[in-house]
Amino acid sequence: MPQGNRTDTDGGTPSRALAWTITGLLLVFMLINFADKAVLGLAAVQIMDELDLTAGEYGVVASSFFLLFSLAALVVGFVTNRVRTKWILIAMAVGWSAAQLPMMVPIAGFWTLLLTRVLLGAAEGPAYPVANHAAHSWFRDQDRDLASGVLTIGAPIGVILGAPVLGWIIGAHGWRTAFGVLGAVGLLWALVWAFVGREGPVTDTLGGSRATADDPAGSADDRLVPTWRILTTGTWLASVTGAFAAYWAVTILVAWVPPYLTRVLGYDAGRTGAVVVLPWAAGALSIIGVGLLAKLLLRRGVSSRWARGGLGGACVVTAGVAMLGIPLVDVDWARILLLTVAFSVGGVVIPIGQATSAEICPSSRRGGVLGTWAAVYSLSGIVAPALTGSFIGSAATPAAGFGVAFTVNGLLLVAAGLVFALFVRPGRDRARLAALTAHPQRTLRERKPA
Repeated sequence: MPQGNRTDTDGGTPSRALAWTITGLLLVFMLINFADKAVLGLAAVQIMDELDLTAGEYGVVASSFFLLFSLAALVVGFVTNRVRTKWILIAMAVGWSAAQLPMMVPIAGFWTLLLTRVLLGAAEGPAYPVANHAAHSWFRDQDRDLASGVLTIGAPIGVILGAPVLGWIIGAHGWRTAFGVLGAVGLLWALVWAFVGREGPVTDTLGGSRATADDPAGSADDRLVPTWRILTTGTWLASVTGAFAAYWAVTILVAWVPPYLTRVLGYDAGRTGAVVVLPWAAGALSIIGVGLLAKLLLRRGVSSRWARGGLGGACVVTAGVAMLGIPLVDVDWARILLLTVAFSVGGVVIPIGQATSAEICPSSRRGGVLGTWAAVYSLSGIVAPALTGSFIGSAATPAAGFGVAFTVNGLLLVAAGLVFALFVRPGRDRARLAALTAHPQRTLRERKPA
């Protein structure tokens, strides 16, 4: 850690006040990030009407956001192993803000919308893993479920706070103005972060996390462990499988649940805005509640396999069962209840997955590992919105198309939840990776080209 940052610690102990200040700013970063995503769904009907888009064409626009999302998360994740997260976060915020502004031009149409969503996805793809990488440098392992949970609720808070405001802007000033407002807010955050943001003092090694100002890269032996070894552990593969299914639901919630409420259930704009907040609010409460419970279990000696793997897997299965039930009921309150559960509780595996991935790798590998994790799970964003649009467009009625989409997502959630519960075993996989440092010659041979 550079000498200038030593004041952030007291004898190697992170300042909790500063740690949570940084985390709070990163929460706002994620809040803006998700408001940028949500605006498309909130303005979906107006955009389709003004630009004369079919359900299939709108689905392509929604999926285009994820075209470069995963690739950017992968590349930038490895860049964070060498470049300070402070400057990467500023570059992303400026980039995604700039991508919003062209849609304010009245003549901007389908192709401009498509291109700007691709660029927006490229700028926002690395946001979650980079924000977690930055936050994790301020917290030890047992506190990271809560820290990652706080960042993750930026998504639901972004919708809970943003939906009414953006809905009012869209209704009073048009959907194009909403894009411009979000661009301006992103630039304001980048300015604040430029003055306040900094790196944390906690370093991870395969022997545990510790606060130090002298060795931010971690143990030299830890750097002998190849990244591919971490990415092929059962913990990493199972956690990214659970996140893939959960994020599938998130992208449908963003892109298609507002049109479902309007076109299938017949809700007006006001009621749609109120109902769409419910799964986001339930998701925020689930993430914080499960994060606190996981922290409590870990502090009481429960293994990470059960405190993180078992708990997270159960939540994903619950979401899947609720999703399967949506097409089977026709009572309004029951349908809204199932929709709220289906699109909320499964999301807890996203912060849990970040925590388990960080648990099995040293700081010197964490940026690349978390970036790759985000790149893989977010691939569901490329498929889910477009496939849902295809289901709706080819079905006899929109209701039938949505029924197929919910069933597919429900089955995926149940299967992924079981995988998460069975194969997330951070303690076992961390021990196996640590054992490699006891045989450096073997590890070095693995790294040499054939």
